[in-house]
Amino acid sequence: MKNYLLPLLFMIPALLFAQEKITFRGYILDEITLEPLLGATIISANGNFGTTTNEYGFYSITIPKQNSTYMIISFVGYQTKEITFSAKKSVTIHLHPGVDLGEVKILKNQYRNEIRENQTGVVKLQTKQIESLPNFFGETDIIKILQLTPGVQSGGEGQSNLYVRGGSPDQNLILLDGIPLYYVAHFGGFISIFNTDALSDTKLIKGGFPARYGSRLSSVLDIKMKNGNKKEFSGQGAIGLLSSKLLLEGPIRKEKASFLVSIRKNMLPVFKIFGADLDYGFYDLNAKIDYSFSAKDKLSFSTYLGNDKVGVKNKIYYDDYKQKDKRETNWGNTVLSLKWNHIFSENIFCRNVLGISNYKNNNNFNYSSTADSMSTVIESKVESKIKDISIASDFNWVINPSWNIRFGSSVIFHTFIPNTEKYFVLINNNDEGNSFYNSEENAIETAFYIENDIKTKHFGANLGGRFSTYQINNQNYLSFEPRLLFNLIITNNLSLKYSYSEMNQYVHLLSYSGVGMPTDYWMPSTENVKPQNSIQHSLGLNKSFKNEQYQVSIEGYHKEMNNLVAFRPGESLIGHLDEWTKTIETDGDGISKGVELFIQKLTGKTTGWIGGTVSNANRKFTELNNGETFSFKYDRLLDISIAVIHKLNEHITISGNWSYGSGYPTTLPTERYDTGTGEVYAYNKINSFKMRDFHRLDLAVNYSYKTSWGESSWTFSVFNVYNRKNPYYYYFERETINTVSSSGVTGTAGNTYLYQKSLFPFFPSFAYSFKF
Repeated sequence: MKNYLLPLLFMIPALLFAQEKITFRGYILDEITLEPLLGATIISANGNFGTTTNEYGFYSITIPKQNSTYMIISFVGYQTKEITFSAKKSVTIHLHPGVDLGEVKILKNQYRNEIRENQTGVVKLQTKQIESLPNFFGETDIIKILQLTPGVQSGGEGQSNLYVRGGSPDQNLILLDGIPLYYVAHFGGFISIFNTDALSDTKLIKGGFPARYGSRLSSVLDIKMKNGNKKEFSGQGAIGLLSSKLLLEGPIRKEKASFLVSIRKNMLPVFKIFGADLDYGFYDLNAKIDYSFSAKDKLSFSTYLGNDKVGVKNKIYYDDYKQKDKRETNWGNTVLSLKWNHIFSENIFCRNVLGISNYKNNNNFNYSSTADSMSTVIESKVESKIKDISIASDFNWVINPSWNIRFGSSVIFHTFIPNTEKYFVLINNNDEGNSFYNSEENAIETAFYIENDIKTKHFGANLGGRFSTYQINNQNYLSFEPRLLFNLIITNNLSLKYSYSEMNQYVHLLSYSGVGMPTDYWMPSTENVKPQNSIQHSLGLNKSFKNEQYQVSIEGYHKEMNNLVAFRPGESLIGHLDEWTKTIETDGDGISKGVELFIQKLTGKTTGWIGGTVSNANRKFTELNNGETFSFKYDRLLDISIAVIHKLNEHITISGNWSYGSGYPTTLPTERYDTGTGEVYAYNKINSFKMRDFHRLDLAVNYSYKTSWGESSWTFSVFNVYNRKNPYYYYFERETINTVSSSGVTGTAGNTYLYQKSLFPFFPSFAYSFKF
């Protein structure tokens, strides 16, 4: 198929205009903070010419010179603006936030963005939606909101993972200001590491991947941080049960340079409240400096630092004996990003990024004891890391109003350190034994891509390809990934879209997850472990109603995955990190298919969505399950979510979400044998049983009011309103039958029963937030 597709990627459409043209370019910004507005629409009054801003708020629109320069600029959540361009070709446009919720302004021949946009399987979240929906422990979370959209699952109660269209969490490319993150959950998965106060834009791509994205199979979560207020100093914060946070932003040089710093930290010992004997803490720090040297050059530096620490301490004192031990696990990300945006001409935009991403996971053990004249000290430290240094350049060349070319290249220097072990023993201050082990692998991943984005009145397309290489030791992998998307615009508010994507993934996640203590090992592709790859087809119908107040999409997909990895039965990485490839199966195949329905209401006093998914996902390994196909652990036949936000009046907003999912597959024993040393359970097939269905209702009320210094708001949420006992996992336990006799109470073993473990009951919470 590639032989036929390759010529299409570089074909030049016959879309050039014969008449003389004029091009206007610039940025569309928030009038109050000067934040760039991503995806804002600018169209000519007759609706014949239009474009949207890119991820940096930049637009470039070319129209015939004799055409009217009267333009309409709009963005969801902002007041529409109508202006006439003058002879000046560089025009920065400011939109004022807020709309009259009681009415929707109807514009003749409105340029319908979602219908004409060359994309499929995309979910965009607005910060106001995230902040308004019910939350757990008073903490807003973009991952929890994404789990309410079609094709996305959590993997279990309270988890901050994304299982997208039958894929695993490691198959999601999660970008923060263009730099990848490797682990995005805080303790127990209650919340993700993303502080919504510091974010400006969130976009999830589930299929129809543009060629500029690569390195993962199932999805791309592209998150952008705010730049900071360039006009005046301001701040906001919140106090909740789980954490408190504070954000400060303001100009360094008015309307030229700005700063932003945001910190979030747990304040209350929540897990001690639940009775867990844990010493736990986490924090997130976001910071950014943005500087506009001129209308053509912008420079920004952003960073994210985050860490979790879980510790358990024990002390024993009696007579002359003293013993202390401490077990501690900590993990976190460090991300640095330096970006330079440059406009070469009225048609060419460039972005250059230098980034560093570092994920680490440490497990430490300290033990000491003294008895009379004897003393013993034992210390052990096990550390796992993955470090990336990346350089990327992306170019956007607007040839004419109907043809836009994007191309670029990147290189990533990977350093895999799956295991560093340090161990020593001191007895009476004498060294009685120590050891040190360090493993390290280095790899280089490069990529070059090109996209042709074509938009005409009745047809659109994104034709592209991505060429990538991966080199480790003496092993080299080369791959070409074609990306095709066709958009048939049937009417102004109806379109039919088809996409074809091939993806490759060069890193593999092998993990163990106890409650709250993840042990993640990111491993490279090697001579014996080939890169994972996938092919995905999707076909979707998009319809808008009532001047885009309502948007409906129905999309079907079929995804094939190869070279998946899984542990062999009974194997683990403990003690085998130097020969880890012998503990896994590497020939896994997967098929995921489904149909997604997404109905959204975007404007008015009541907004929200209804999402539904019917899907099937399975796996097959030669040496697992007797070589037979089995259900993926997070295969779910039916998934339904409803989210509603209603602006009752100027002060009160009420919201709620209800979700339902059919039971996940699970593996249970089918036979039990009594032996002299105990009971032995026999397992037949993998994931051959189903858990109970999941469903839950959450509600929230937000009350906001103006103050002399800004704005305050109280949010009251109720999690699991009708106290549904949803399954977290199943376990077996044998009952004890007590018999009372003259000699006392005697306990004998009874029948063995299957029990369900549930996590969260009915749980109310609150949060106080403020802005100044």
